[in-house]
Amino acid sequence: MTCSDTRQHGDFTRRRFLSGCAAAGMGAAFGGLWPAAARAAPPRRDRRGPPVQWKEAMFWEPAGDGRVRCTTCPNMCVRAEGEVTYCNTRINRGGKLYTLTYGRPCVISSDPLEKNPLFHVEPGSSAVATATAGCNLRCTYCQNWDIALVGPDRTRNMALSPEELVKRVKDRGLNWLTFTYTEPTAYYEYAVIAARIARREGVKVAVVSAGFINPKPLETLMACADAFSVTLKGYTQEFYREVCAGNLADVLRTLRTLARSRCWLEVVTLIVPQLNDDPAGLRSLAQGIAKMNPDIPLHFLRFYPAHKLQHLPQTPVQTLETAHATARAAGLNYVYVSNLPGHRAGNTYCPKCGRTLIQRVAFKVLSNEIRDGRCPGCGQRIPGVGLG
Repeated sequence: MTCSDTRQHGDFTRRRFLSGCAAAGMGAAFGGLWPAAARAAPPRRDRRGPPVQWKEAMFWEPAGDGRVRCTTCPNMCVRAEGEVTYCNTRINRGGKLYTLTYGRPCVISSDPLEKNPLFHVEPGSSAVATATAGCNLRCTYCQNWDIALVGPDRTRNMALSPEELVKRVKDRGLNWLTFTYTEPTAYYEYAVIAARIARREGVKVAVVSAGFINPKPLETLMACADAFSVTLKGYTQEFYREVCAGNLADVLRTLRTLARSRCWLEVVTLIVPQLNDDPAGLRSLAQGIAKMNPDIPLHFLRFYPAHKLQHLPQTPVQTLETAHATARAAGLNYVYVSNLPGHRAGNTYCPKCGRTLIQRVAFKVLSNEIRDGRCPGCGQRIPGVGLG
């Protein structure tokens, strides 16, 4: 998930976004012990949007005594009649698991692909970006906590079928649909069906995720997506458990699967002072990605105080620059500082001759010299999707 700012774009219908652009793929904010107890079912029709469409979840199994087990993500929630999963988006109704987010997005926007961030995907292009309420993590620094921490009964939603969503992309003359702002795993059914329709209509699909998803749902999503921006939040299980209420091994499994697939992958790490800024830890993180594929772009993001971590300072620029240099030394060919506008580490350079290939300021591409996927200076192949 990425964050947004306080301005409203296009036909936004959500309440607000916090300022800054620090938390791509960050999930929800801290909200109690993990895994949380099931909460009571929301009303069938909330007061601020369309009614629930009773769409059966794609991945679940019976758990005995009328209970169900959601198998979409590693939380593996078991819920009795009327109870809602940890992500706030699926409910046991009559011994079956149903999604509460299908066709009920709370965000619709037109965003540059660089915002996700996806720097090696059709530079300068924009996409229709969408999200519903909910998340299966509880990151203490979440920028979009007001829609990620809650269920769809607490957000202002619109009625928008997958077909209508794809039509909006085409009506705006765009070629990309992105699932972002909150965790697509929480609105998995809506995302997958919309992605399948998009592919049939010639629209490409990008997924911005924390990567906390089970293997079979991931494979199904990969079959109808073109690019992934996945947040690797830290390099220790302790950080994942205490700060994000997640599990590092599951995210690494997702990254390895994507690295072997046909889908384009970029990785994002938000550096939080005092929590995941150890140089040795960041070196090991970069080395792990380089072992998967040295051409995977790695984006370091600057932390901005938010939600439960407002007492911490912003990430020092020196920390970001050191992390950048360390990752390059670890063998990664493309390393970025992606939310520090104007910094040279936001540009794309040829790993062979050092030539500046794509120049950026914030999310705006100022120039792109890549021709036929190669550096015009030395002919080095530059990996990505539609680079030029």
